[in-house]
Amino acid sequence: MALYERLVGFENPKIPVHQFMALLAERRRGQVTNQQVVDALGLDPAERTELLALVTRVQADTLTAIEIHDVLMLAEAGWAPYGSVAAVKARFGV
Repeated sequence: MALYERLVGFENPKIPVHQFMALLAERRRGQVTNQQVVDALGLDPAERTELLALVTRVQADTLTAIEIHDVLMLAEAGWAPYGSVAAVKARFGV
């Protein structure tokens, strides 16, 4: 499995974007750990690595939660500029 594929619905089980964003927000606020996010989403080791890269970008303030949410919602809807996982990852800089 792959984190971004599951977020935009290319692979199952799909990760709901709003649930993902709520977990990221709680992570940023220090209310949950990375491992709790991993467990809540049922991520495998490769997906965990992808999550940590994204969390690092958010913590460094090089990527905002609003940006992540907007891009994932557009990708999920099939909007052409974000119609591939590569485009989403490029937009996030991961």
